[in-house]
Amino acid sequence: MKIYSYAKINLVIEILSKLKNGYHDLRGIYQNISLRDEITIKESDKDSVDMGSGLIAEEDNIVYKAIKNFKRAYNLNDSFKVVISKNIPVSSGLGGGSSNASSVIMGINNILKLNIPVEELSLFSSKLGSDLPFFFKGGTCFVEGLGERVYKLNNLRNEFVYLYDPQIDIKNKTKKMFRSIDSIDYTDGCLTQKVKRKIQKNEYLKSGDYFNCFQNIAFKKFPKLSIKHEEMTEKFGNCFLTGAGMILVSISNQDVSSSNFQKYSIIDRGFDIDN
Repeated sequence: MKIYSYAKINLVIEILSKLKNGYHDLRGIYQNISLRDEITIKESDKDSVDMGSGLIAEEDNIVYKAIKNFKRAYNLNDSFKVVISKNIPVSSGLGGGSSNASSVIMGINNILKLNIPVEELSLFSSKLGSDLPFFFKGGTCFVEGLGERVYKLNNLRNEFVYLYDPQIDIKNKTKKMFRSIDSIDYTDGCLTQKVKRKIQKNEYLKSGDYFNCFQNIAFKKFPKLSIKHEEMTEKFGNCFLTGAGMILVSISNQDVSSSNFQKYSIIDRGFDIDN
C-alpha cells in the first residue's frame, strides 16, 4: 500500500495556559498543504521503519511507536515494513512526523480491514502526539485542548503557500520552544476565534490574522529569521512562523514566481491512499 502523507501549517496557534500536568491548553487553526512524503507499507516478518537512504528509524521514532502502540492496543500480531520517502523537512513546524504516523495508522487499518472508525483512530493517536488527530480530518480545521479536539472548517480561500526553510537544526526543538513560553505569551483564544469566523464566512485572511505564539521567541533566538520575515512580508503581504518553528510561511492568492521560496497549494485532506 502506498500513502501520500501531507504537511500542515498553523495559520494561528495560541497557548491559553499551562495545565497542572505540564501540558499546554492550546487553540489554533491548522491547514494541510500539498508538500508530502510518500509512504509504502507492506506486511513483513518484523516491524521496521526505513526513513530512506537505508536509515532505519530507532524505537523512539514516532512512526515506529505508532505501529507498536497500535498493535498493542488492538491485539494485533501482524508486522509491517514501512518505507518513507521524505520531502517534508524534519523538525520544521510542518508536522511531518505526526503526518507520517497518522498515515501509517490509517494504512494498517485498511490493510488488515479492521474497519476502526476514523474518530476512534484519531482519539488513539492523541496519546502519541498533539498534532496527530488533525491529520485524520485534514484540510482546514479548528483545533483545541491538547490537540485532540479537531473540528473541520470550510476550505481556505487562499490558494498558494510559500515556504522558507532556514535549515536551523535544534535537538528536541519542540520541547525547548514550549519551555521558553512564558505566561506573557499566553492569549485568550480570541485570535483563533476571529480567524475561524472569517473562514466560515469564506472571507480571505489578511496579514494581521495570522498568529504564532512561538514567533517572537524564535526571532529573539535567531535574529536573521526576523530579517527574512520582513522580506517575505514585503514580497507577499504576510509572513508567519509555523508550528514551533523554524519554517516561515506566506500565503497568497497570486502565483508569484520566485526561486528563493518553495511554492505549494492549499489542500483539503491529510493523506491520500493508493491501494
